[in-house]
Amino acid sequence: GNFGTGTGSISFVSEDGTLENNVFANNNSFFLGDVVQSMSIINDKAYIIVNNSQKIEVASADSMLSIATISVSSPRYIAKVNDNKAYLTDWGINGVQVIDLTTNTITSTITCGSGPEEIVVSDGYAYICNSGGWGVDNTITIINTTNDMVENTLVVGDKPNSAVVDINGHIWILTGGNTEYDENWNIVSETAGNLIKIVNNEIHTTFTFDVGNHPADLIINDMRDKLYFSDGSWSKAVYTMDISDIQLPNTPLINRNFYALGYNGDYIYGTDAVDYIQQGWSFRYTENGDIVDSLQAGIIPGGYCFN
Repeated sequence: GNFGTGTGSISFVSEDGTLENNVFANNNSFFLGDVVQSMSIINDKAYIIVNNSQKIEVASADSMLSIATISVSSPRYIAKVNDNKAYLTDWGINGVQVIDLTTNTITSTITCGSGPEEIVVSDGYAYICNSGGWGVDNTITIINTTNDMVENTLVVGDKPNSAVVDINGHIWILTGGNTEYDENWNIVSETAGNLIKIVNNEIHTTFTFDVGNHPADLIINDMRDKLYFSDGSWSKAVYTMDISDIQLPNTPLINRNFYALGYNGDYIYGTDAVDYIQQGWSFRYTENGDIVDSLQAGIIPGGYCFN
């Protein structure tokens, strides 16, 4: 949905391909609100992050009936830590909100870098991409999920935006790089984006993109041995590489610019926000990059959640 319009929504696609737009509003007496940023399914509940409405809407993953509303500041992404606890990144506090999943309440906060974005949890640690929000950050905050304490902070490159965990338990971080403009929107300086592999909570490998490109939307396949991401400047394409590759790919898998990417069941998914006013689209591709089908979703389809 568009900022300030309250048009955020969830589109549901069943296994047989049946599409239902506005599935939350259709099963409740109210609309989700202003900018649905992301959604995760935890313990059979859908945790829907509604950024500008400053809330998490908790609903049944099966019926989409509302269960609870958690008030937060500027929420972005949520990740399950264990059956009783989740972490939520929140720009409003430049940190992580610790959520009790049994009561759907906030129990504490953890300070990290500025503009915390995507988060992954693996082997007792949470990895937070500190993008800088409206400014610039270049760090990953590593949190011990047992005691909710910051264990380490790694400098990875400007504007880390997405993260995945591979089959070996290694963490991959994608940074977009930063562009600085003058008052006339002329480029003053740019920094390169990076693809970082973290092993044992330390940087193991760094792949550096061309300056001027701003890679985004790092995802991983179901086997967790192949990475996908968008790369390019104003217009991007989708690239793929094995976790064992020693250099970045040169040839795109899908030569199309997407707003967001997803992966599930041997298919790659990509969204098109069109003009950011009308309904957007979701496209499905094979692992080889061949188009399968497409569906018209809500306004500015911004991400995927698979159940």
